[in-house]
Amino acid sequence: MLGGLGALAVPHPAGAATPRLASLDLALTEALLTLGVTPLAVANLPLYRRLVGDPVLPEGVIELGPQQEPNLELLQALRPDRILAADWQAGGLRRVSSSFSTSFLSVFAADGDALAQAARLLRAVATLSGTDAEPIIAEATTGIADAALSVQGLDDRPVLLFRLMEDARNMAVFGSRGMPGGVLARLGLRNAWQGRQNAAGVASAGIEALASMPEARLIHFDRGAETARALSRLEVSRFWQALPALRQGRIAAMPVIYPNGGLASAGRLARQIAARLPELARHG
Repeated sequence: MLGGLGALAVPHPAGAATPRLASLDLALTEALLTLGVTPLAVANLPLYRRLVGDPVLPEGVIELGPQQEPNLELLQALRPDRILAADWQAGGLRRVSSSFSTSFLSVFAADGDALAQAARLLRAVATLSGTDAEPIIAEATTGIADAALSVQGLDDRPVLLFRLMEDARNMAVFGSRGMPGGVLARLGLRNAWQGRQNAAGVASAGIEALASMPEARLIHFDRGAETARALSRLEVSRFWQALPALRQGRIAAMPVIYPNGGLASAGRLARQIAARLPELARHG
């Protein structure tokens, strides 16, 4: 079965000239750590630990502040060999790119295949960090295929992946273009969301949209206190309590996954779905 890609990451060989890299995007930080490279400094360090978490960001990595407004004075003092940033950040980081060697890398999939893009991104980061992405890509591919086998015999009910907003009236829904939708596709599962989505495969919708998907199995990501407050409000919602999925036991919470994450996040999501979906299927 799918092993954790965090466990597969191997530290850069002793004695190798490891570049001193700074990362300004969560997906790039994940990619470095997946390759066994500890960045010198990262933007949004607390958010990485809260939303991504695995691979673990070691103690001692320096916090650079917000992704779009990193601390330039600190960067000047640290003098990294190279800064890695996402292409969507380019417009807001002109001062950074004019002062430091900076690589802007594509994080989102132009062709809608988020997992193929995650592999391309890992290869690009491996080239810049002097590491080898191929064993990790092979492990991820095999692991997700194994997870697909474990859900192969289930019926054809579609699956909706979403996150409840704290107001309990709205939700973020994950369509086909993003990493969560890509994992569903690789697992051979139908995505219940067929509406509009942005370039990252995310759509905002009111919870009333759930009424249009009565046959779906519903999986929502648990973001701790925020989700708990939403569910507390929904306890007194007649609409929520009347949902067929809730009444028939076809809804489940799952540990949060960073929806723009790479192969490590994709592998973790595949494991979680493969572990939970058979239980939901027993309820219909």
